[in-house]
Amino acid sequence: MDRRNFLALLGAGAFEVRAGQQPPASEPARVESITAPATPAIALNHLGFLPDARKVLVFRGTPPSPAQFSMREIGTHPGVVIELTRPLTKVTGDLGNCSIGDFSELKTEGMYQVTVGSERSVPFFLRPDVWRRTLPRAVSYVHAQRCGVAVPNVHPACHLDDARRDDTGEHVDVTGGWHSAGDLRKTGTTMTSALGLLYLARNLGGRWDLAGSGLPPLLDEIQWGNRYFLKIQEPGGVIWNDTAIGASGDNRDNRWTDNIVGNSDDRKAGTRKTGLFQAMFIILQAMAAQVFRETDPGYAQTCLAAGRRCWEAAKMGTIFTRDPLLAHFWTATTELGWWTEAALELYRATNQLAYEAAATELGRQLLSLFTRDFVGSQKTVRGFWRSSPDNPAPNVDPVYSALPALALLDLSLVFPKHADSSRWRDAVRLHLDEYVLPLSARSAFRMVPYGIFLGSPTAEYYRPLAGEVTYRYFMPVRKQYWWLGTTSHLEGYAVLLGMAAKAFGRREYRDLAYRQLEWVMGANPFGACLMTGEGMRNPFPHSRFVGLIPGGILNGIAGNSRDEPVLDIEYGGDWRTCEYWCPHNAFYAWALSVLESV
Repeated sequence: MDRRNFLALLGAGAFEVRAGQQPPASEPARVESITAPATPAIALNHLGFLPDARKVLVFRGTPPSPAQFSMREIGTHPGVVIELTRPLTKVTGDLGNCSIGDFSELKTEGMYQVTVGSERSVPFFLRPDVWRRTLPRAVSYVHAQRCGVAVPNVHPACHLDDARRDDTGEHVDVTGGWHSAGDLRKTGTTMTSALGLLYLARNLGGRWDLAGSGLPPLLDEIQWGNRYFLKIQEPGGVIWNDTAIGASGDNRDNRWTDNIVGNSDDRKAGTRKTGLFQAMFIILQAMAAQVFRETDPGYAQTCLAAGRRCWEAAKMGTIFTRDPLLAHFWTATTELGWWTEAALELYRATNQLAYEAAATELGRQLLSLFTRDFVGSQKTVRGFWRSSPDNPAPNVDPVYSALPALALLDLSLVFPKHADSSRWRDAVRLHLDEYVLPLSARSAFRMVPYGIFLGSPTAEYYRPLAGEVTYRYFMPVRKQYWWLGTTSHLEGYAVLLGMAAKAFGRREYRDLAYRQLEWVMGANPFGACLMTGEGMRNPFPHSRFVGLIPGGILNGIAGNSRDEPVLDIEYGGDWRTCEYWCPHNAFYAWALSVLESV
C-alpha cells in the first residue's frame, strides 16, 4: 500500500488524539457512569502463576454457599485428574465486597481453571516461564512504534520530513525514533522505551528471550531509538523536549505527513528544554555505554560522551525550570530521583569520584525530603516523600511514583560502605513497611494506592485513613483535565518491591510486586488484561492511527470522583484508560527483569 492510499484509508488528518486537549463537557458525566461490571466476579492473573509463587484469586460480591472455589487442571496431563476445593475467605476492605481464595500450595505445572458457583475463570498456567514468555511481545511493541521507517503490518515509512525548529523555522533532521503512545508524537518520555530495553539487557542478558535470540534484537532496537535522541542534542549538550507535540500542546502536529521536506506539511521540533528529560537522556547514554562496551566500544564511547556533555551543560538540572505544559506530570521530588539515577549511571560507566560525590549529594537531598514522622494527627502510615522543599504535601506521581525510593535503594547497592548507606536503606524499608504494605492491605487486590493526602485537596471523594490523612487509589479527576490510569505507578512499585526483595531478603516484597503486575494482567475488578494479545477481555486501545499493537500495555484502570475504578470496555476511545504509552511497557520489562533475576 503506498502512502497516498494509506492516508486515504485512515482519513488523513481526521484523527486527533485527545491528550493535550480539554475534554468535552459531557465527558465527566460519562466517566461517572462507568463502573466495574458485576461479572466477571472471579479476578485473577490471566497469564497464570509461577509454581513457587503465592497464588490467589479475588471473588467479587457475595460467594455462593458454601463459600469455596474449585480448581481443575484442564489439558496438559491427559489421563490424570488434578483438582482441589478450597475455602473462600471474606476480606473487609475497599473496592467492593470481596473474598480471597489461596491455592499457593499447588505447584504442579499445567493449565488450570477455577470455578466458583456457576462461574468459571479464564484458563491460566502454572509454569516457570509464565511471565518471561511475555517479554518478546512487550519488546515487539517498541519495534512497532518505530518512526521514520516502514514497519510491516503496522504502517509504511512515515515522517521522513521531520522537522522544522519551532523557534527559527529551520529544517533539522530529527527523523527516526519511536512514536510515544497511541499517537504519532515523539516526546522525551519515549526515552523510557530505551531504558526498559537497557534494563532487560543488564539484568537478564541473553536470557530475556526464551527462544534464544540473545542480545542482538535488544541492542538493535536501542540503537534505532537512540539515533533520534542523539539528533536532538544541541552542540552544547542539552536536548530538546520533543517532536510534534506542538508549541502549546495543541496536538496540531499529531498527524501523518507527506514525507516531503521543506513544505508547510512539515511537523515542528520542540526546542524547549526540561530538566527531567536531561536526566533521562544522561541515564540512557550512560547505560548504553555500559551495555555496548564489549560488543561495540566505539558506539559505547559516543554514548558516554553525549551523556557527559549533557551532564556538564545541565548542571544537575539547576538551569531549568519545570515546563508548565508538564506541570501535571511529575514533582520536583520525582525529578530529583531521576537526577540521582543519572549521577549513579555515570559513576557506573566511568568509576569517577566526581559522579559518586554528585550522586551521594543528591541522595542527601532526597533524604531531606523524606518524612519519618506521622503527620495529620494519625499513627497509621508514615515514611513518604514531600512534593518539594517548599511543598510539604505527600509526593504523588501517576507514572514515576517509586523513583525516590528506587534511587535511594540503588545508592545503597552501589555505595554500600558510604556513611549514609544505612540511612538510605532504612528510608526504603520504612517506606515499604509503614506506607506501602499497610496501604496495599486495604483492598483484596493488594494494589498500591495512588497516594495519601492531607484532607481533600479537590472537590471529590478522598477516602479517610486516620486523623487528617486521606488517600485515593486513583488520580483525582477534579484537579485538572489530565488524569489517567495507574499502570506505570503499579509497575514502578513492582520494580521497587522486586529490588527490595533481593536486597533485604523479604519474600513478602516479591509477592506484593507480582500482585501489582497481576492487576495489570487481569486480576482487577473488570477482569480485563491490559496487554494487547495476552489474556482475555482486552479493552480496545486508543490507538487511532494504527490500531491494535500486540504487546502494547494500556494506561489502565483509573477512577471517578468517588474513587471507584473506571475502564473503557465499551469501545469509547477513551485515552485516559485505554491509550498505549511507552512508560508502561518500559516499567513492565524493567520489573520482570528484576523479578526474574531475584
